[in-house]
Amino acid sequence: MEADILKNLVKNLNRYKAHKKSKDNEIIYETLLAHTELTNKYFFKFWQSKNSDEIFDRFCDVFWQKENIDNKLKNKAKDLLKEIIMTIPIFHDIGKVNPNFQLMKLKVNDFKENEAYVNTHHSFLSSMFYMDYCRKLVYDEKNEDEIVNLLAEFILYNGYIIARHHSELGSLTEFTKLINLDDDTYFSKLKRIINNEDIYSVKIDFIKSDIEDMFRNLNKVDKDAEKVGKRSIKQGVYLSIYIRWLYSLLVASDYYATSEFMNEADFSENTDLNDIDKWDSVYENTDLLKNIRQYQQERYPISNEELNTVTDINILRSEIFCEVEEKIKANTDENIFYLEAPTGSGKSNTAINASFKLMQHDKRLQKIFYIYPFNTLVEQNLETLEKVFADNEDIKQNIAVINSITPIKVSEKDLNDNEEKDVYQKALLDRQFLNYPMILSTHISLFNIIFGNRQSDVLAFYQLANSVIVLDEIQSYKNKIWAEIICYLKELAKMFNIKIIIMSATLPDLDILSRFQAQAVDLLENSSRFFAVDCFKNRVKLNYDLLKVDKDSILDELKTHLKQYLKSDKKILIEFIKKKTAHDFWVDLQENEDFKDVQIEYLSGDDSIAERKRILDKVKKATDTIILVSTQVIEAGVDIDIGYKNISKLDSEEQFLGRINRSCKKEGIAYFFEVDEASDIYKDDVRLSESIVLKDVNMQKILELKLFDEYYKKVLETTMGKYSYHFDEFIKDISDLNYESISTHMKLIDDTQDMVQIYIIRTLCVDGEILDGKQIWDSYVDLWENGRKTMSYAEWKIELSRITSKMNNFIYQVSKHNLRIGKFYEQMGNITCLEDGDKYFIKDKFNREILYIEN
Repeated sequence: MEADILKNLVKNLNRYKAHKKSKDNEIIYETLLAHTELTNKYFFKFWQSKNSDEIFDRFCDVFWQKENIDNKLKNKAKDLLKEIIMTIPIFHDIGKVNPNFQLMKLKVNDFKENEAYVNTHHSFLSSMFYMDYCRKLVYDEKNEDEIVNLLAEFILYNGYIIARHHSELGSLTEFTKLINLDDDTYFSKLKRIINNEDIYSVKIDFIKSDIEDMFRNLNKVDKDAEKVGKRSIKQGVYLSIYIRWLYSLLVASDYYATSEFMNEADFSENTDLNDIDKWDSVYENTDLLKNIRQYQQERYPISNEELNTVTDINILRSEIFCEVEEKIKANTDENIFYLEAPTGSGKSNTAINASFKLMQHDKRLQKIFYIYPFNTLVEQNLETLEKVFADNEDIKQNIAVINSITPIKVSEKDLNDNEEKDVYQKALLDRQFLNYPMILSTHISLFNIIFGNRQSDVLAFYQLANSVIVLDEIQSYKNKIWAEIICYLKELAKMFNIKIIIMSATLPDLDILSRFQAQAVDLLENSSRFFAVDCFKNRVKLNYDLLKVDKDSILDELKTHLKQYLKSDKKILIEFIKKKTAHDFWVDLQENEDFKDVQIEYLSGDDSIAERKRILDKVKKATDTIILVSTQVIEAGVDIDIGYKNISKLDSEEQFLGRINRSCKKEGIAYFFEVDEASDIYKDDVRLSESIVLKDVNMQKILELKLFDEYYKKVLETTMGKYSYHFDEFIKDISDLNYESISTHMKLIDDTQDMVQIYIIRTLCVDGEILDGKQIWDSYVDLWENGRKTMSYAEWKIELSRITSKMNNFIYQVSKHNLRIGKFYEQMGNITCLEDGDKYFIKDKFNREILYIEN
């Protein structure tokens, strides 16, 4: 098909090249036709493997649901739309017939430079060829006017996808500005040039009315669509997903096709999760699941009266597990599920089981994503999964961590069995396109895929189709975008057949913000009955006495207060919300004579994974009194007896309580105080209003009784009132198909442009391995300066990921304002390297203040 189309459009087609490579000191060219055929092969493969016909049908059903034409015409329009979609890969690189591209980019010497072609661009040229071809298909005299009206705009959208396939998704407006028939436009200049060249067999002959038809339906999304006859928010979101989806499919196909030519290897292996029963069988054979299944057969469900008297937390965990499983099985056709359950109730294990049950019911589901707020939680849950599948190496090899600190996964078996260049390229493609059955990552990574506009963000968007996504603690991010998150996720889940489990100990009813979309399924019918059980509710006693102490004297009062526990053999956690306060308090304790015989540790976001592990292991194994001073990085991994916390958001307080007396076998107590204002850190968060923080006695009662519905009712009311304008801005960005603005709007963490990365040379011992910071830095520099000369790009990227993983033990992010580092050792890229690293540490803890002192 592709050969016939291109040969009919381009004269002397075999003359044109798409790529080149060097082999045995010889330049080898790939023809434009050969690359097009490979791209089309991968596009069709990905389309088929992701059940894209169903995605396409769901899109058309929603996007044209109000169009007043009969089903026969709609079906004809769908067939024609699919045809022009399937020609996207055929036309994506046809602009490489540009003589300047052939001569200047590929050095094909039988072309002459043509000054009329002002540059070597090819993507926009390709989109022109595509739009002209599709315009003639759609505007064929055999097609009814209704069909033309339905399809005209899609010629523009698909042309935009082709025009952007080598760059980021920007804004449709940028593209449409180039497309009009005025004499001085880029579009018109290229049109005249093409028609004057002896290249194109059929002239491009756009007319003004055709251009107007393409533009007619742009920017029609309106929240009052029913009243004004415009598109609904739902239809607007579907269209934004449509463009992102096809862009992702095209870029993936292009990447894989180019890789096949460059490496002379087929990369079409499918690594989706097609045998969930095998995974589930291993999971069910663990001791934990055997115990739960025994409980399920013998005792589940127990009465509410019996539930209230339970003292064994494992019974509560089993009850929650079984109830969630029943609810999942009864609602397998739904897309969004809420799991609100107390901290320590086994949500992670329950979510694993729920994921497996969903996949067993719907065999189209092919991937599982476990998404967490922090890398530390990713690492912790990886350990859990590796224990579950400890005896099955094949399954463990198919679990991948995707974040900035984990090296690209390479199969050692494949390295031994194949040529290295193929294995490295496959490993790189797997990482770029998330080609793994089970993936653990962070909210930031997932939101980049869903909302980011860089090409690297959108590459793997198509891989979200037919997957299960478990989102942990989504409420931990700024509430000004909660409405946008739930509205977009609901539509994405429907169109892509995604099952999303949103879980937390404190989960707001996001349906209130979802603008009348279908309600999600609550996996626990009445979660409050579990929160009310003594084993959860009274596991930790709450004390607010320290909140009455003046901020100026609270730190001294804290030290005095701590003295009562010095000989108690208790594990004590003191959590601050500001790093400097935590650091200074840790130093004060160490210098205080009263604490000289007590183990004292300090943990902050500056600590490496290895240092974090050392500290948490020490706390876990401690049999004598130990004090851990920390910032808000203690999200999991410890079981504390006594807790002190600087107040912030109420849901953060509940998360903190989850670190105390997790086993319910001791007595736990938490003291709340205030030395730093949380509003200085969490900008624009309505959860810091005076009436809904712990200084309010009503909130103290809510925390004690776990009445989070009451809390979140106030939060959501305030959010809707304060940030409705913010949601309207998002809908305008959707309407304008402005992907750059959408990306900025949906950032979970504000830009860190005022931060710089510092690499501090030291010698460390990590898991028994000595890491020489100077040697690692030199290897990094050598890799940048010389690695590309001796390695393939894929091998270089993988080696870079390995070395940067080790470098993370030495890298710190600091504010560049008033930074005084004097002469530094070296700079490579955006990383500044400092020698004599030990001078920046006090008692083995990074002291960033030294970086701001005049030397």
